[in-house]
Amino acid sequence: MNKPVELYIAERREVDPSFGGLLAKGFALLRCFVNEPRPMGNSELVERLQLPRATVSRLCRTLYQLGYLDWDPNLDKYFVGAQVLALGYPYLLGLQVRHIAHPMMQKVADTIEGAVSMGVAHHLEVTYLESCVHKEGTPAKPGAGATRSVLTTAMGRAYLATLSKSNLARILADAEQDRPDEYHAHIDAVRANIANYPKRGFAVNEGDAGLGVHGVGVYSKIVHLNRPLLFNCAMPGSQVKRGMLEKRVAPLLMEMTRSIERAVGLSD
Repeated sequence: MNKPVELYIAERREVDPSFGGLLAKGFALLRCFVNEPRPMGNSELVERLQLPRATVSRLCRTLYQLGYLDWDPNLDKYFVGAQVLALGYPYLLGLQVRHIAHPMMQKVADTIEGAVSMGVAHHLEVTYLESCVHKEGTPAKPGAGATRSVLTTAMGRAYLATLSKSNLARILADAEQDRPDEYHAHIDAVRANIANYPKRGFAVNEGDAGLGVHGVGVYSKIVHLNRPLLFNCAMPGSQVKRGMLEKRVAPLLMEMTRSIERAVGLSD
């Protein structure tokens, strides 16, 4: 959410009058640390959220008292507290497919000398749930809880390719409004992947996500808490030869995904 919090809340309340503004402000503050994981003071949080200083100060004190923020008195800055981990623990605990998928993911990661990840998409972001890497893997090694854009990642593009026309139009419209620079930089690649997905069964990222990382992503039949699981392979661009993603990496990823689906009882 890159727009001012108050504007976002106002827009949401036009759709749902019961939308909780105070709760949204608290989570927006926490997300500042997700987007840039380092200590921040009140002044920087005020600038990022475009909220009154008194509001930010009150939110920080409350989140600190609840354990979701910690405070460094020497820096006079806040950072994410350990209690935040407790919010995600029940989700990961219920994701038993991670244990089934892990050895298959590690095997593919070793074969391609890169990384293999599992994730889910929510609106404009993909959240990573599990990653396996080969030795040094790739320059980007997203662990559980890391987030990336659905526009730039291969698994995010695989997710977009499976949406209904109305849902896709809504998400792309939100992306254009909320992240105009990212939208205009990647929309052509996104639309090409969406158009090609039904025929080839995978999406690609040819360095769009940064750090010179190339990837392949697929959408699986496995659903966890109403969200389909996504899988991707990522490799340093320096290792990727012409046609390698499509001819070698994609088939390995697709077969791995089908194997995981069969292992959890889903038929082809």
